[in-house]
Amino acid sequence: MTLMETIRAYLGWCPMTGAVQAELAVRSAAAVAAGGRDCVPRNEPGWWRRYHNQLFTMALAASAATAAVYLLIGDELGYPDVWTGLAIGAGGALGFLLGHRKQYARVAAGEFIRANMSRQQRVIRDLGGPVALILSAAIMVLFVWNGMFGQIIGFMLAVSLIGWATYGITILWERRHRTTLIAEKGSMYILDTTAEGENA
Repeated sequence: MTLMETIRAYLGWCPMTGAVQAELAVRSAAAVAAGGRDCVPRNEPGWWRRYHNQLFTMALAASAATAAVYLLIGDELGYPDVWTGLAIGAGGALGFLLGHRKQYARVAAGEFIRANMSRQQRVIRDLGGPVALILSAAIMVLFVWNGMFGQIIGFMLAVSLIGWATYGITILWERRHRTTLIAEKGSMYILDTTAEGENA
């Protein structure tokens, strides 16, 4: 191996990136992310590492929790709470619909691969999930403390609706771009489903 080849391998350069079409530049980032510095593709990722499966599980859990809470405190439910929850959920789903292209384009460009992140980005990404869970739990405790049982169902209905909308939009985006979003070990990147099928 020549000196230039050694330097290119060390920097993660892949000889196949030049063959990728401009409109599908996201796939070059996926190849580097999936293959690592030596551009050798990994084995097919597990079920849980596929981002849409994580979204599906969370949406299903939110719906099941909403149904369980409704069975427990359904008598306390008021129609304004339902409509408020639906309105918040629809607003959140619309916000994701309008911003998902830009967000997923950043993922495809490799910005969310952990090795490419700054220290601040890593801290934000590591703390984002736990902080969201803590805030959600605090809101639920506040509702229970004040006897706002109808608002609990409205809040959970909104979370469930946003979860299912995010899942559906993500699936459509993956099919349109023939890619699969992968989320693992603090990183998020894409795999080219066409190349994945050929490797399989």
